[in-house]
Amino acid sequence: MDMRRLVGRNVRRARQAKGLTQEQLAEGAGFSQKYVSDLERGLENPTVITLFELAQRLDTTPVALITPDEEAIRETGKANGLRTK
Repeated sequence: MDMRRLVGRNVRRARQAKGLTQEQLAEGAGFSQKYVSDLERGLENPTVITLFELAQRLDTTPVALITPDEEAIRETGKANGLRTK
């Protein structure tokens, strides 16, 4: 699993759960809307500080933004030739 894609999905999921637009998240966390868009699409490689700032704005933890979800676990299993439920 590509960690950039994983972080992007987790950020998007957390942002949508909070009912925020990309613009609102960007403004609250001190980034541009383009950066947030690129991040959510897995095109950016966020630093630890970036993860911290995003997590603060999303009322979550940096660990939650890097934790694999079910989709990531399935993708990893398929890439490794493993059977998944």
